[in-house]
Amino acid sequence: MGAGPAGSAAAAVLASRQRRVLLLEKDRLPRRKVCGELLSVRARPSLDRLGVLGEVEAIASPIHRGELHLASGRAIPFSLPAPALGISRFSLDALLARRAAGLGADVRCGARVVGIEQNASGFVVRWAGAGGSDPGAAEASAAIGAWGRWDALDRAREHRFGRERARYLGWSVDYHGGHREDVRLYLFPGGYCGLSPVEGGRVHLAGVVSERLRRGLEPGWSAVIAHARRGNPGLDRDLGRLDGREDGEALGTGPVYFTRKPPASGGAILAGDAAGVLDPFSGEGQASALASGILAGETVEHGLANGASPESVVLDYAKAWHRLLGPRFAWSAAFRMLVLNPRLASIAARLTGDRLLKLGVRKLSEE
Repeated sequence: MGAGPAGSAAAAVLASRQRRVLLLEKDRLPRRKVCGELLSVRARPSLDRLGVLGEVEAIASPIHRGELHLASGRAIPFSLPAPALGISRFSLDALLARRAAGLGADVRCGARVVGIEQNASGFVVRWAGAGGSDPGAAEASAAIGAWGRWDALDRAREHRFGRERARYLGWSVDYHGGHREDVRLYLFPGGYCGLSPVEGGRVHLAGVVSERLRRGLEPGWSAVIAHARRGNPGLDRDLGRLDGREDGEALGTGPVYFTRKPPASGGAILAGDAAGVLDPFSGEGQASALASGILAGETVEHGLANGASPESVVLDYAKAWHRLLGPRFAWSAAFRMLVLNPRLASIAARLTGDRLLKLGVRKLSEE
């Protein structure tokens, strides 16, 4: 359920084992999506496992280094362990869904999952098109949920993760030209954003802002970007070179909760953002989604091949998910206090000579 990186990866793994796979996606592909649109080096093994690494490399823009721009105006350069890949979700999601379909998965777009019911023989998955049209249902031996960071299915299952946490909103926008080979992160009061190249000679700006601060600004995402520019001279300088070169309207999304979630719910395995949202500044969100989707597909395949009970499949997946992704969430949470507090980040840089901030960046890419 969900044809983002996690859902399509899981579908491709299972389809490659000759399993009958139904991949349901509520949107029509290709489509734009709010995302940092960066694949870290840890995405490469997953892309290779899925057989699409060469195709992605042929499209994507290579990213060789980065800079963290503090609100004070100070820039802290950092190195990447290997080139990252800048590619839009418009291109990547369609590519991954095509790969799953090419391996035999039944990919249906415009089909929103509205219910997942577990019974003695497995699951009944129900979906509908726009406005409740074209309802459908299918029985399945296993169900993998990859519906993103927040969905009506979470509310239906009474998931309460993040309800007591600070809420953030995300946005993104593309610009023509300005091609570069680095990623730049900018801290500003109430949030942060990043600027990086994607395919086609464009650069992509994506960020998050606290919902509380957003309520105090004028309507429209341009007001958020203007606030960010006022709060970071590096961002203001870099976007000044791109003024008037927007490629389409800015997109927004919310709410965003920075937290890990249960890796399973109601017997269904959860992958990608459905199982936890990594802070975008880590640059590891899509790599983690791909890895968790492959893990979900492989765990289900192992369970089906060995006649394992649904309960044991869920338990195996939860243990493996925590081993694989737990450290990334732990470091992301620890570093978050600096990234979301520009004043604290500036103090840390002044006292430690950038060492603490560089350590955090390195750990996020190593764990």
